[in-house]
Amino acid sequence: MVRPSHRWQQAHHPYAGLVAVLATKHGKLPLIAPPIEKAVGLRVDAVAVDTDALGTFTGDIPRPGPPLETAIAKARLGMSATGHVIGLASEGSIGPDPAMPFVTADREIVVLVDDDNGIVVWEAHSSWDVVAASTSVGAGDDLGTFLAEAGFPDHQLIVRPNIGAMHPIHKGISSTEQLTAAIAECAAVAHDGLARVETDLRAHTCPSRRAVIAAAAERLAGRIAARCPACGAPGWGRIDVVLGVPCAWCGTEVARPRAEIDGCLVCEHRETRPVVSPEDHADPGECSSCNP
Repeated sequence: MVRPSHRWQQAHHPYAGLVAVLATKHGKLPLIAPPIEKAVGLRVDAVAVDTDALGTFTGDIPRPGPPLETAIAKARLGMSATGHVIGLASEGSIGPDPAMPFVTADREIVVLVDDDNGIVVWEAHSSWDVVAASTSVGAGDDLGTFLAEAGFPDHQLIVRPNIGAMHPIHKGISSTEQLTAAIAECAAVAHDGLARVETDLRAHTCPSRRAVIAAAAERLAGRIAARCPACGAPGWGRIDVVLGVPCAWCGTEVARPRAEIDGCLVCEHRETRPVVSPEDHADPGECSSCNP
């Protein structure tokens, strides 16, 4: 239950001078801590809990729930390990963009869990710039073109058998010597004689993913810094959208955002903020009546 607190009304931010723990084993502290510390004065310390227990990018440990639930669970792992009441964590999803399946998208969620006040604040950032390359090769094949596309060795690689055997899986490959040996070993046990080579998408081995995590952390910092105009609680921001922009020809409402609803995570205060002017109209090409 959320406990009302007079401290929301204090002039300084309620998280200033407090400590949060970031659950990470993949070097995310320099990505997440600086914007949050700068925005609200909340000190962030890292704890190396086994976040892989909640799923891995290689799929050898399945993720049990959606990304947001997993991020919250990660934060709580760190909080349980240290006794802190404020925790941070992140979770990423990399795969085909739902709107453009031929493009790979990276969506990163960063979350703050405040058990002292019953608050969960999160923000996300998406990018098409993540490097997520893969190929199937045999021992001795030329990988020059693939390695250039994969940004190797700045982006490290994973090698596993292509078909059949699930193991071995070699992660964090950053040299041609490691890569050659891993391909030979994995191809030898694969049913088709090939090894699968792909980007290691863990945060500490994938620089292009690190940039997306940092952008998500910047957005979370801004969200935490924003305070409810009614009660002063942190985390004020968008909680919903209002759809419906009239078609320029027939007036039928098109499912485009007309307004955003900002809300508080503690009290019931809400404000509707228009994102288009009343004079704006949707293109008839988007209208189900004019363009069925």
